[in-house]
Amino acid sequence: METHTLELDKPRKLHYGFKALRIIREKYGEKKELTDIMNVNVDEIPFFAYAGLVKEDESLTPERVEELIDDTIPGRYTVLDIVGIIVKAIADQMGVKVKKKAKTKKKTPLLTTVKSHSK
Repeated sequence: METHTLELDKPRKLHYGFKALRIIREKYGEKKELTDIMNVNVDEIPFFAYAGLVKEDESLTPERVEELIDDTIPGRYTVLDIVGIIVKAIADQMGVKVKKKAKTKKKTPLLTTVKSHSK
């Protein structure tokens, strides 16, 4: 499985196991389907990053993660870069393959789920 890292104040690995999913659920309520979890507003992304980073560093807070991310924009990342890294990390660690959509003139989601690893 691919490791997903955000280069913030230092390289920080994203982990989306049961603890991270519980943190997200406690904040945003029940999300029954994977598509519900993956369908987030851009301003919710820092909290999703926090949920994925807290396993490695329990001293982090949602506010601190947001500051760390903001410090990397626009130098190291764009907002869409951050969104892509987090969405891909969640999908990969939940066992879902993602495929980038072809560029079109119509507004399309950044990533689309295509197939689960499990049968």
